[in-house]
Amino acid sequence: MRVLMIFFDGWGLGANDPAVNPFLTNPMPTLRGLFDGAMPTTGNGHFQSARAALVPTDATLGVPGLPQSATGQTTIFTGVNAPRQIGEHLGPYPNAALRQILAENNIFQQVVAANRSAAFANAYPPIFFERLARGKARRSATSYAASAANVRYRDTDDLRAGRAVSAFVTNDRWPRTPRVPADGADVPVITAYDAGRNLAQLAREHDFTLFEYFLTDAAGHKAKPDFTAHILAQVDELLRGVIDGTDLSESLIVTTSDHGNLEDSSAKGHTLNPVPTLLIGAQREKIAPRIHALTDLTPAIVDVLLEK
Repeated sequence: MRVLMIFFDGWGLGANDPAVNPFLTNPMPTLRGLFDGAMPTTGNGHFQSARAALVPTDATLGVPGLPQSATGQTTIFTGVNAPRQIGEHLGPYPNAALRQILAENNIFQQVVAANRSAAFANAYPPIFFERLARGKARRSATSYAASAANVRYRDTDDLRAGRAVSAFVTNDRWPRTPRVPADGADVPVITAYDAGRNLAQLAREHDFTLFEYFLTDAAGHKAKPDFTAHILAQVDELLRGVIDGTDLSESLIVTTSDHGNLEDSSAKGHTLNPVPTLLIGAQREKIAPRIHALTDLTPAIVDVLLEK
């Protein structure tokens, strides 16, 4: 049994209103194909099909205010109600209290402690490692969780070899380095589909693999229809590549988010909407009934992943 988790920042379940919900006005054939042509919204609840399950998942966690990235991500990757623990929703980057939670028993640590292999699929450019060496790198909750378990950060060499995926997926915005001519590139530009296939290949080599994608949240904040359409098309092609490259009889693909944003163009920031936890492949029927809030993800995944 293998689990590939894809974290999409800022993706909530929106209303059944095409005037404000871009998921209803963009094709997304891969996502729709999982649910017989329908698009999940807040109005149609849980989705079950022959290929997948979708569970609306609470991101508010009983704490007043709008959910934020640092607390939401910390909760996802630990099972601890982080905003309740620190008394507020906080983002975008984890503070000392959240970093302490992430350092204690996150999902990477639980997998590694059980003698299973874990991979953090995101590639980082050279400038990140330079800043990291100086103690100046800004790190997400995801990257703190990986580091606490000694799961390595992937780099340009990994990306060039297809052993990692850029946060920009297609590598078109990968930072150039001084040694590269102005008309050259460190890594090849690829399609989002090919990036998905690369991610699936990496997941086949590890028991647990995690990839984070933040441009969904960026698109929500920008609120520009053309950019949103581009990002949704990229997400859909990434998913198609992942699904095509995965043996769904023995692997589970899990996608989730930390808070809503992109699904409501009328909002000026994050939303109170539930987030969609998407389950594709093996053991989805076992996990789906256990998911109600962000706190449920790590315990459910670990139990399924490590069961004999």
